[in-house]
Amino acid sequence: EIAITWTSIAIAIAGIMTALKNELIFIDRLTGLYNRVYLTYLQKEAQKKKSKPFAGIMLDLNGFKQINDNYGHSEGDVALILVADLLRKSFCEYGIVTRYAGDEFVVMLNTTDEQLIRKLIARAKEIFEDENKTNDKPYQLSASMGYAVSDLSKETIDDFMNRIDKLMYQDKQAYYEKNDRRIHK
Repeated sequence: EIAITWTSIAIAIAGIMTALKNELIFIDRLTGLYNRVYLTYLQKEAQKKKSKPFAGIMLDLNGFKQINDNYGHSEGDVALILVADLLRKSFCEYGIVTRYAGDEFVVMLNTTDEQLIRKLIARAKEIFEDENKTNDKPYQLSASMGYAVSDLSKETIDDFMNRIDKLMYQDKQAYYEKNDRRIHK
């Protein structure tokens, strides 16, 4: 008789460790959000379903450089963690929030209803405003956002990402036309 219990336990533990390692490669260590690697995975999955439209939002924090410059990078990290929580509250019911790079985030939505998407963006901006009213930070948090619905039978993922990036920068330009680039509370 050969005892397979310990062998089975070792294989099970190895399987669990592999699964955890695979999951960790998709998680941004600072914010706990999904990362750009996972976003790329989602985009490849969307490309496989070219006939099914999808939507996404690109977000960029307004004045984030001033947070780092004026209060230090550790406070910048605190701000990014807080923003991640605000984005979860705003979008997790309707999509997957990813940290794209630095202070940029992308939300891949599970809806293509543009009226709903505009409501979600408005709600996110309200959540940011409410947080600014209740926290004791010496700076204000806000994000510029651009969204689009894509049909991958008519455009590439890169075209889609460039489009939401351009729309986000249009929102950022409008924000800075109304607000000073320096952050004050």
